[in-house]
Amino acid sequence: MKTFFRTYIGKTILFIAVLFFTAVFVASAAAGTALVQADAYTGTAEDLFYSAYARSHYISKGYDTIWLTVNPTEKDPDASSETTVTPEVSRWADDGNLVFMLEDENGQSLVQSASASPDDDWQHVIYFGVATDENGDREAFFQETPVVSGGNVRAYTFSARLMEGLPNRDGYRFVYRLVKLAYDLRYLVILFVPLAALIAVFAFVALMCVSARRPEDNELHPGPLNRVPFDLLAAAALGLVLFMVFVLDQTPHTMFIVVLAAVFALLTAIMALGLCTSLAGRVKQGTLIKGSFCYQAAVLLLRFLKYLLNGFLKFCDILSGFISSIPLIWKTCLFLAAVLLCEFLAAAAGGYDSYAGFTIFEHFIFYPLILYIAVVLRRLQKGGEALASGDLSQQVNTKGMVMDFKRHGEDLNNIAGGMNIAVSEKLKSERMKTELITNVSHDIKTPLTSIINYATLIGQEDTENQKVKEYSEVLVRQSDKLKRLIEDLVEASKASTGNLEVHPAPCDASIFVEQASGEYEEKLEKADLKLVVSRPEHPVMIMADGRRMWRIFDNLMNNICKYAQPGTRVYLSLEEDKTKNQAVITFKNTSRDALNISEEELMERFTRGDSSRNTEGNGLGLSIARSMAELQGGTLKLAIDGDLFKAILSFPLL
Repeated sequence: MKTFFRTYIGKTILFIAVLFFTAVFVASAAAGTALVQADAYTGTAEDLFYSAYARSHYISKGYDTIWLTVNPTEKDPDASSETTVTPEVSRWADDGNLVFMLEDENGQSLVQSASASPDDDWQHVIYFGVATDENGDREAFFQETPVVSGGNVRAYTFSARLMEGLPNRDGYRFVYRLVKLAYDLRYLVILFVPLAALIAVFAFVALMCVSARRPEDNELHPGPLNRVPFDLLAAAALGLVLFMVFVLDQTPHTMFIVVLAAVFALLTAIMALGLCTSLAGRVKQGTLIKGSFCYQAAVLLLRFLKYLLNGFLKFCDILSGFISSIPLIWKTCLFLAAVLLCEFLAAAAGGYDSYAGFTIFEHFIFYPLILYIAVVLRRLQKGGEALASGDLSQQVNTKGMVMDFKRHGEDLNNIAGGMNIAVSEKLKSERMKTELITNVSHDIKTPLTSIINYATLIGQEDTENQKVKEYSEVLVRQSDKLKRLIEDLVEASKASTGNLEVHPAPCDASIFVEQASGEYEEKLEKADLKLVVSRPEHPVMIMADGRRMWRIFDNLMNNICKYAQPGTRVYLSLEEDKTKNQAVITFKNTSRDALNISEEELMERFTRGDSSRNTEGNGLGLSIARSMAELQGGTLKLAIDGDLFKAILSFPLL
């Protein structure tokens, strides 16, 4: 079935079915509405015939008869007979199945059909009146009750009936049979309305589904009309419908207009259904919008506007380039000269009032301009301050800036970029130095190990020369010191370049505090220092590498043993900072020597608190500790208050 309806025959059947059942639906709905309005479901066929057709024709017949009676020498333009009526004529020939009589206010018959008599049992009586105005013009009217005669009004009575059985062939018999048929089918009409609508909708949906399809495949095959834009087709169809309406309006109201209206209605339905079929095919193809004439015209218009806009922008660029090439001082001078010229012209043209109005207008321009310049200068100021403070990542926001302001902002950004390049080159040089130190230190460690081993062996030799043993001990001691220095250099270089392996894991920070307290108890006693430890009773969990963490504690505790004032207390505390969600470990001691150095300088490599350099330290401990803390996600900061030295180690809590 699907394949059949895709053929031309199947599509034609569906097309005709839609038209036919739509016409049946419209006719049934119209007939049903007319039957309901005429009370056909409660009255008789004769009542329906009278209300739907006969009454209006009786009234029209009455008007025609009275008109020809009152104006006997004029011909009724709507009458089918060319016979004129004179006052002496009292009878007409039979008018088909209609029997009628026209009487004046005295009951005298003026006009009647041949078979009419005063004793007829008239079915319908209509009361007419003719009013004459001051100019002698007459106007007829009718009503359901008798018209009162008098003055300029004359009363008439029009009585009518139809012959029994309607023996003559005329419009009354034709319409009566149609009305009788509609009356007999009045209950079927109610069934035809939904049934015809259902079939019409089904056929319409099926026709839309098979449009642009063929039985041999599932590809789309648009018809030849698809080459014409849909909006043009719709406009042409609308124009044709308007033309048909115009033709109907100009056609005389005869039986021909009914046939013409039916033909035009059929043509309109065919065009509408054809447009729906074309619309369905275009929707399936996806060419409804892009293939329309309006869309193509809009695209061309947009291209033209874009071309004009590009030309205008190029002109503005040229003009802007010319203005930008003028120095700022000359721009300012030209602008002020133009303002003064405008003020002079305003004063010369309109006097004081014109000058005052122009000045007010100037304020509406100058005040926003001054605010704009203030905002731009503030941006430039903040950018310069950032560069002055060493923040090379700060960029001046040049959005909205124009001319020299924008160039100045870009120059500041370029300065920051150049400085960033210089800093990057410096960092690269530092990395190369660090790598050089690492490589050289690695190469030194091998012969140094041999020196230490042989110096130790010399010291173990059985000899009576005590000088040899003393020299051997000095050699071993200095070699160990050199070895530790090399190891610290390698470790510092790896930590600063990020090449130091770190394996973080959940750790209890309080364990490191306890371990430091135990490991350095003896060493602190030798240095005449007393350790005071404070920590929470519960575990304080952090993420850290245990081996690297202990190296940080070892470096900080060694510094305390080397540089703390003997006979003082050393404080080691662990706290939880809930606001920052951090574990804070603090090392505090009183320095033996005056700390006339800043915290940052103390953090640098090869820097020590004692300027005499009479201890065994090499100035790398704090630098290594900070690098290791940062590699593990923590921080190490120093605080100096007189002789009080404080190292603050912070790690995020788990």
